[in-house]
Amino acid sequence: MKPRKKLFIAIICIIIAILVIGIGYFVINQSSIHFISNHEIEVNTVVDYSRFIDYVKDGKKDDVKIDSSQVNVKKVGEYKVVYKYKDEEKTLKVNVVDTLPPEFDVKSKKVALNQTVEPSELVKNIKDASQTKVSFAKNYEFNKVGWQEIEVIVKDAYDNETRKKVKVNVVKDEKAPEIIVGNANVVVGEKIDLKALATIKDDFDKNPTLKVESDKLDTNKIGTYQVKYIAKDVSGNQSEKTIQVEVVDKTKDNEKVVYLTFDDGPSRHTPEVLEILKRYQCKATFFITGMNEKYRPYIKTAYDQGHTIGLHTYSHNYSKVYASTNAYFKDLDKVGKLAKEYIGFTPKYIRFPGGGSNTISRKYNKGIMSQLTKQVGKKGYIYYDWNCENGDGYAHMSQSQMLKRATSSSAKKVMILMHDANGKQNTVDILPKVIEHYQKKGYTFKAIDDSTPVFHQHVNN
Repeated sequence: MKPRKKLFIAIICIIIAILVIGIGYFVINQSSIHFISNHEIEVNTVVDYSRFIDYVKDGKKDDVKIDSSQVNVKKVGEYKVVYKYKDEEKTLKVNVVDTLPPEFDVKSKKVALNQTVEPSELVKNIKDASQTKVSFAKNYEFNKVGWQEIEVIVKDAYDNETRKKVKVNVVKDEKAPEIIVGNANVVVGEKIDLKALATIKDDFDKNPTLKVESDKLDTNKIGTYQVKYIAKDVSGNQSEKTIQVEVVDKTKDNEKVVYLTFDDGPSRHTPEVLEILKRYQCKATFFITGMNEKYRPYIKTAYDQGHTIGLHTYSHNYSKVYASTNAYFKDLDKVGKLAKEYIGFTPKYIRFPGGGSNTISRKYNKGIMSQLTKQVGKKGYIYYDWNCENGDGYAHMSQSQMLKRATSSSAKKVMILMHDANGKQNTVDILPKVIEHYQKKGYTFKAIDDSTPVFHQHVNN
């Protein structure tokens, strides 16, 4: 055989040997775990990571151990999942994606002619894994009376969007804004913020204009002056209200006054409390809730007898009202509407559940009291804490201990915290003694009004 032919045969044999060895090695070392091509996970879903396995050579999916600890299904992104089968370990890259459009409900709305409407006012209950934006499908003008069909768009951070249509009823607004303000006192030589005394409410306009005519008011001269408030809404409706501002001397400011305040009512004890107050010719303030439907008529009874009605939230549920500022004002609005049903207007005097200094709110929303104590004033409310209490909010407090606490103050202006809730019989029983104690010391008893000094404790959250 010729040398060249021998060389050719040798090369062929070597190639065949290499192929045989390579194929054998590939067969022996071929991966046992095989994956499907789609490695995507929808955000906020429960995932069975074995679904990414196509098959397991010489085994079952259940035999594969899976480590998905690095995956955060609540956040869009790329993550690693480790699969182990016998001595083999494979890492698979999976993608958490957001491909689902937002879900939401629409709500029809009545708006005033030529009123500006935000698209967010027409939607509610938005559900999506990311931040959303609400917009109109086009520019709408509410310049004709009647029903108008509007298309709103809710789009999430990954450009998934849902469109829905909603009807808006455009009406002619002929009702003037409501001005809520009472007479006021100011010590001679001191300043008074007249606008801060008033709350303006309108059916359509969120920010009606307010003008105060006080040219004749002279806070440097003792006397009684008239001040006129003029409110005007976007539709041009106007209302006026005149109050009296009394400029008093400092000696009158030294008058000793007790402000009895009752939280959490009305309750089965309310008629007893009212009877005692009537007997001693005292006025008080009731910060009401919506908890005891059976006793709600006592709201009107108390108001008709000259007592002040304040707001204490509807539910008095700490986890609910302190979940967010929106949650708080939603609950406060609800009890405000309840009060209006019985006394004809929404009170502006409020007390926070637990007071402005409470720390329990920190459990549900860190820093919320620092926000709320500022925001309530911007919404026209005045909040009150206290500088004295009878301790009926503490368990196992005896009547003698409660009486001692309630009569411990020697301040010229005393605001006492008590509770008008079911189960507070001790508060009712000691009330006559509390009143008698302060009357003997020359105090008068008044309900909160615009001239009442504001008692605020230190905000701890």
